[in-house]
Amino acid sequence: MNTNPRRRDQPVDHDDLAELLPAPGRPVLAQDRHRVLRDSLMQHITHESAQEQSGATNTPPTISPVIPARRRPGRRLVLVAAPLALAAVVGLGVVAVDGAQEGRSGTPAAGVTADDHRKATQLLDRIALAAAGQPAVTVRDDQFIYTKSQGAAGELGVQFSDPGELKRKGIFTPEEYKGSVRREQWDSVDGKRSGLRKGVAVDDPSKKMVMTMYGAGYLTFRQLQALPTDPDALLKKLYGDVENAESSRRTEFVVENLGSFIDNATLLPDLSAAIYRAMAKLPGVRVVDHIKDAAGRVGVGLTFEGAPKGYAWVFDSSSLVYLGTTDSALMKVGVADKASEVPGSSS
Repeated sequence: MNTNPRRRDQPVDHDDLAELLPAPGRPVLAQDRHRVLRDSLMQHITHESAQEQSGATNTPPTISPVIPARRRPGRRLVLVAAPLALAAVVGLGVVAVDGAQEGRSGTPAAGVTADDHRKATQLLDRIALAAAGQPAVTVRDDQFIYTKSQGAAGELGVQFSDPGELKRKGIFTPEEYKGSVRREQWDSVDGKRSGLRKGVAVDDPSKKMVMTMYGAGYLTFRQLQALPTDPDALLKKLYGDVENAESSRRTEFVVENLGSFIDNATLLPDLSAAIYRAMAKLPGVRVVDHIKDAAGRVGVGLTFEGAPKGYAWVFDSSSLVYLGTTDSALMKVGVADKASEVPGSSS
């Protein structure tokens, strides 16, 4: 792994970088709660997958078609999951939904009027229809899900400091880069291969980062495929996965999980539509007009009761394609045959 903007060929100790990277995505849950919820969710998905197998500016992000199989080698993923080794997740932020319990979906939360909720439900239904109409993709286990994002360095897990040099100076909390960055990431479809993350400063291309990511850490694309595509079943599963959490915060955790699925679910039309239809059943959601994503693209937004000020999911106003959030814009998503290959480009 090379992570030095000045000498990219200089090897860096993995433990150094793990200690010096900023906290991923500013998670709202304590570390032990992240671990418990992650383990529960992944155990459920793994178990169900095994059962199934035994029984069987305003430009929307580019959704690249699957690269045809050939010999040479085209998110947060869950916010409540512990991060990959040396990786970060795109966080949803604090989403405190008042009085949200199982069986009480479809009603406005405190501070959200019935008209607000109706408008959000109608918009989410239109967004779900648009998502369901996207082309489905077929991927192999040996391929990678490619995402290109733009936003804050801390939000996207990009760090330009040389961890070895900082450690020698006794600096264990490097200053976070304040400018906007672009990040390219390759995640193994089945989680069995090392992934890759590249980062570059938007206003200073000399600042670069290259990071190898080891292990699965988040939900893999295969595990996303195993999630229910019926919105009621999806909510039931997610509520079941957080049943041991504080009752007043269960919907908060469910919202965070739904938000963390969206980037990669863009390649799974049925799941993507289910996420939006599930969100429409939860209280506290409302529409925000004329809002910009982290790349400056203007669209229509959806925010949530208790979300950080100015935070929203952003969609193209015409196509209703998901653009990202006010913190992290999704610029491109696709399938690649190998890490470092950009879908749709010659290599």
